[in-house]
Amino acid sequence: MKILAAVTLTLLAAIAIAPAPAAAQEACSLYRVKRGDTLREITQAAYGNDNFRAIYRENRAEIGRNPNIISIGTVLRLPCLDGTSPEEAIAPEGPVSFSLVTANGYLPYTDESLTGRGMLVRLVETALLRAAPEKPAEVIFVNDWAAHLDALLPRQAFDASFPWTRPGCETQGMLTSQELYACQNYAYSNPLYEVVEGYFAMAGSGFEAVLDTAAFQGTRICRPEGYPTGHLEEAGLMPPKVTLVSPTGAHACFTALAAGEVDIVALDTRAGERVKDDLGLGFDIVENPHLFTIQPLQVAMHTGNPNSETLLADLNAGLAIMLESGEWASIVSEGLREHTAALVN
Repeated sequence: MKILAAVTLTLLAAIAIAPAPAAAQEACSLYRVKRGDTLREITQAAYGNDNFRAIYRENRAEIGRNPNIISIGTVLRLPCLDGTSPEEAIAPEGPVSFSLVTANGYLPYTDESLTGRGMLVRLVETALLRAAPEKPAEVIFVNDWAAHLDALLPRQAFDASFPWTRPGCETQGMLTSQELYACQNYAYSNPLYEVVEGYFAMAGSGFEAVLDTAAFQGTRICRPEGYPTGHLEEAGLMPPKVTLVSPTGAHACFTALAAGEVDIVALDTRAGERVKDDLGLGFDIVENPHLFTIQPLQVAMHTGNPNSETLLADLNAGLAIMLESGEWASIVSEGLREHTAALVN
């Protein structure tokens, strides 16, 4: 996974105005930031105007340099009308709730066009419902995979993101700097599902039939931006041994392959089938049947988030309940049937 130096203000502002009203605020009091709050809305509720500079000046140490970004759970001091600071006290905690983020375009697993928005969304929502029905949970789609772990979870805009693959943290000497960062800062749920990560090439190129990934060295490999690359690292398929191309989305990878701009697309085989079908590529692009890696898909939580341990425990407990009851198998079967039907039609 690639750690970005920055995320566009547009994306973060979009998170800040997600549909959830600011709770009642009063001047000369403390206020705990809730999901959807912005400084402008808090100011309007507390003072009847939208000049948020006084709140920002009072809480700059907690907010940081950008007033457009306020983290969920941050306690803000709302200045008194005479400009003094309210007494230090603990703002009341609201009920525990969870927010998770995923993205579109990872068919048949996560996409708002699918039944239940994808079988992985259904698995996550159902697991939390089975383990902790009293805790509200919501799944939001933000279509920038890289931003999830690089910015949104560290800023606590969300409690968790999925699906991700946990790096091989036990073999730290073999990890990239990005994977080591993930090992040090993220916790992962038990697997939701396992996928087959494969390699796609143009028919007749020769790459569709090789028996060793060493044959891919020197090629141009496309892997969508933000997708984990641990299995490529293990196979020795990272720069400088290959040229890694990372557009935003799997469709762009297959379009580049068809145009001769890359040699290989590294992608989950089911997702690859769906993209090929979407683009009408038919038999022009072929999956290599000899080279693949089994990878678990998991929910990732930043360890600095106070909800991470509770969320992890609830997810794992819920998954265990679903596996024992057969509900996990039912949701997966329905998701795969929908995927097969889409390919046939």
